[in-house]
Amino acid sequence: MLKNDDEITVNKWLLLLALCTALLFGFEFGKLIYIEEQVTQPKQAVNWGRNGGPALAPIEPEAPPLYKVIWDLMNEVNNEE
Repeated sequence: MLKNDDEITVNKWLLLLALCTALLFGFEFGKLIYIEEQVTQPKQAVNWGRNGGPALAPIEPEAPPLYKVIWDLMNEVNNEE
């Protein structure tokens, strides 16, 4: 038994319609997720110190400022002369 040409055409149109609908839903869903990621603020990492407490800034800097180093070197040179 042979199928009518109209039946094959209708099936192709229905498959095409289902494909376009699936693509549209996928595009809208992806756009929604992308916009939601752009709107939410990223969480900032907290700097934790020892024993789970907050990290404290050092009281004294690890190195003296550059102007102080240069001043000391200049005084050493002047003292040698």
